[in-house]
This record gives sequence, structure tokens and C-alpha cells, in this order.
Amino acid sequence: MAGAPAGGIAVNALKPWQVLSKRTLYSSPWINLDQWAVRLPDGSIIPDHHVLDYPRAAVGVIPIGADGRILMIDHYRFMTDTRGWEIPSGGIDLGEAVLAAAARELLEETGYTAETWQLMGKYHPSNGSSNQVFHCVMARGLARQSDPIDVNETLGLRWFALDEVRGLIARNEILDGLSLTTLCWAFTAYPDLAGQTEDCP
Repeated sequence: MAGAPAGGIAVNALKPWQVLSKRTLYSSPWINLDQWAVRLPDGSIIPDHHVLDYPRAAVGVIPIGADGRILMIDHYRFMTDTRGWEIPSGGIDLGEAVLAAAARELLEETGYTAETWQLMGKYHPSNGSSNQVFHCVMARGLARQSDPIDVNETLGLRWFALDEVRGLIARNEILDGLSLTTLCWAFTAYPDLAGQTEDCP
């Protein structure tokens, strides 16, 4: 059972939401749709809470060049009919390590490899409706191996200075959630991102 966050003040001594049962309505290798029965802290029951179950987590990579610039990809998202700059990202295969998936996605979408990797952490992007997990990674020591391998994912590449990326964020021009969160996380946790080589304390 999940406890209260560190440093938090408990305002409700009742038990958290309790899962009573689960039923799968739709299943695929990509996504499952479940129906859960849950008991709320006040004792009431929701018999049909719908949950999106993602069998695979995903990872996003911030590729940082020797000059401190960030490599981003031009990506079109057909589900939202939007096009914009994103960091390389993708699903983690079953049994695949997070950093191995990050390296694979970086090579596929940019044609670059990296010498050093830093796992920043993970988060749940939509924990009111799903159990999806996103991991955030930084990569340094980049070396170009080829053109992007996955031409369906990458429409173009561009190196951005840190201030340019901050400008994209401020103008609401980065709409991809994994890219936005990973970049904001990096800017917050590593103020000297261009020269940062050590883990954040």
C-alpha cells in the first residue's frame, strides 16, 4: 500500500482507494482496456472504473552535444494532427533495459550513438486513467553513425541551443508531453545543463 509522500501531512486517515476486482475488456500488445471495481476511502464503491493498461513503458532521451546544444527531431503526430520538435522517444520492449531502449531509440530516430547515459527518473503521465510509465534520460558523447533509420518517425533533425529550447517551451511550441516533461525536468534539476556531467545530488 502506498504511504503518504515524504514530508506530507495526512489529512485523511482512511485507507486509500482499494482495488476489489479487475476485468479486461480489450487486449493487445500495445494497450489494454480494463474495468476495475474500487472502494473509495469513504466506503463507497465504483464498480466500473475504466483503466488503460500499458504493457510497455516508454523512454525519452535528451541528446546533448559537446557544445551543449540539444538534438531534436521534427515529428508529426497523426492522432492529434500536430507537428513539432520533440526529443527522441519510444516504447521499451518487454525484457529490455531502460538505457538499452534509450540507445535504440536514439540511433533509430537520429542516427546517433552516445558514450554516457544518465537516467533522470520516471513518472506517470496520466495516473487518473492509466498506469503508463515514462522514463527520462540524458545522453552525452554523441557520435553520428548514419542518417535516421526510422524515416516514419523522423521528418527532420535540428540542433537547438538551450535558450532556443526554453523559448519553444515558453511559446507553447512543444506539445509532446514526454518531451516537455523531460526537458523541464532537466532544466530544473540541472541548471548548468550544457556543462553538467555529474548526477544531481
